[in-house]
Amino acid sequence: MISSCYNKHKKEGMILDQKKIGAFIALLRRERGITQAELGERIGVTNKTVSRWENGNYMPDIATMLSLCEEFEISINELLSGQRLGSDEFRKKADENVVDSLKREKAIWKKKKLIDFLEGGGTGILVSIIFSPDGPRKTAALIVGLVMLCVGWFFRAKYERYILQGGKIIG
Repeated sequence: MISSCYNKHKKEGMILDQKKIGAFIALLRRERGITQAELGERIGVTNKTVSRWENGNYMPDIATMLSLCEEFEISINELLSGQRLGSDEFRKKADENVVDSLKREKAIWKKKKLIDFLEGGGTGILVSIIFSPDGPRKTAALIVGLVMLCVGWFFRAKYERYILQGGKIIG
């Protein structure tokens, strides 16, 4: 579910290109003639973290992005675009990045609502079983409630990993 939503948004250009951003960070670091360890020390992360960014496996968090931009004397917009921008490009990319961020946030809230519905509905059905008479309906309600709850938990775990990893696809 989350992967399919991710793929839909990626096709629409709504997810930042981690590989491009990582390659840009690597380029800027090499231009400065510093190692991953030196960059990490300057901005307060490990060289392994810098390596993960450069490989496109992770995205820096917001506070670290600010430190990176100060270190490389670039704007956040240039970092998120994965390239240096002229004044015309800068304005265009700024608008695109704002729109992409808003669309991504909206998609995340939709996923959260679905997860909340599944978990809440499953819990409600299970609670209602307490007051139901025994019979096939009670068994069916038990199965439906448990399935909804388990599916909700599964998607919540996947959703939380997705958020924690900065929008990276989780298998």
